[in-house]
Amino acid sequence: MKHPESVILSGNHNINPLGVLRGLGRKGIPITLLDVDPHSMVRYSRFVSQRFSCPNPHDSEIGFIDALIELGRSLDHQPVYIPTGDAEVLALSKHKEALLPFFRMPVAPFEIINLLVNKKRFFQDVIRRNIPCPKTSFPETTDQARKMATNIGYPLIVKSAYSHVFITKFHKKVFLIHSPSELETAMNLLNDAHQDYFLQEIIPGNTLFLFYAYLNRQSVPLGICGYDKIRQRPNDFGIGTICRSMNRFQPIHAAIQYLQNINYYGLAEPEFKWDPRDGQYKLIEINPRSVTQTQLATACGVHVEYLAYQDLIWGNIEPLKPAKEGILWIDEISELHYHLSRIRRGLFSFTEFDSLIGNKVLAGAACDDPIPFFIGLARFFKERLTLQRNIKC
Repeated sequence: MKHPESVILSGNHNINPLGVLRGLGRKGIPITLLDVDPHSMVRYSRFVSQRFSCPNPHDSEIGFIDALIELGRSLDHQPVYIPTGDAEVLALSKHKEALLPFFRMPVAPFEIINLLVNKKRFFQDVIRRNIPCPKTSFPETTDQARKMATNIGYPLIVKSAYSHVFITKFHKKVFLIHSPSELETAMNLLNDAHQDYFLQEIIPGNTLFLFYAYLNRQSVPLGICGYDKIRQRPNDFGIGTICRSMNRFQPIHAAIQYLQNINYYGLAEPEFKWDPRDGQYKLIEINPRSVTQTQLATACGVHVEYLAYQDLIWGNIEPLKPAKEGILWIDEISELHYHLSRIRRGLFSFTEFDSLIGNKVLAGAACDDPIPFFIGLARFFKERLTLQRNIKC
């Protein structure tokens, strides 16, 4: 099939856009990579048709949008833009009217996108709708935070309203708090960084379920692929490094119903955690963009970004059948981090590989596109060598 339109994709991350790039590139779709990160391994993929230098939306939202408009004016067609990051999708939704003459975008209005990206607003809305979620408190003063922390109980977590800003500043997803003194430290850091925050309980256990989906303009899901997190990095509040495809009706139904109630349109990845205390899946977050495990969905017969592409260009796309179950997705470089740390602590065991038996899809390595993985691997060893030298010094 000849594809009349190209795709615009940001190289802002690594595994996430790499999966999107490969999936669409293998269908012969020309892809322009926004070259926002000179260190990204994505820029070395053979599926990149051309690169376009562009400011990172984390650094300059207006510069990013101005560059996109400049790119759009230079094109003779209207490409599809697939968002890969939070700062990016916020910028696209906020400036959607200025961008629509040049790009087709599976991006909901700013009010809806901001509701999902702003975690504080998101949980306030989820609680208002009586959707099961972790016990959450929203202090307006430090005194209120101290009292609310006591009511929740330690340990607990402190989250920033905008997690992508928090991660950029503190290089972690949350502050894990074990005591009042740690809470004081966290509040001081967040206040100094002018970040709005809230408090949340830690649901016991480590049973996490996510799914990746595309919803059309009528909020109809055209494709859904669910997966269990087998392992994540960091181990407590991290990004999945091993996932296994699995369709779980109850959390999928709950999240789709919520997305339809807010008239959501576009890519979505809801995440749940199983609470053994009451036997319910609790909603943790919903990401309104492409995801790290995109190649798992494609391997399971649900090519989410291609569904978005087809819907934006042709429309009238019929929903796909349920995704295949039991397929493993493995982020090899993150797994290397995990096993080397286990070896260093004398905890490594070959029995850990027993859970990896079965059909697999790899996040980085690919016979038809080998260079990005070797770039990522070289960077991994360089970072470890630098870290060891710093420790010795």
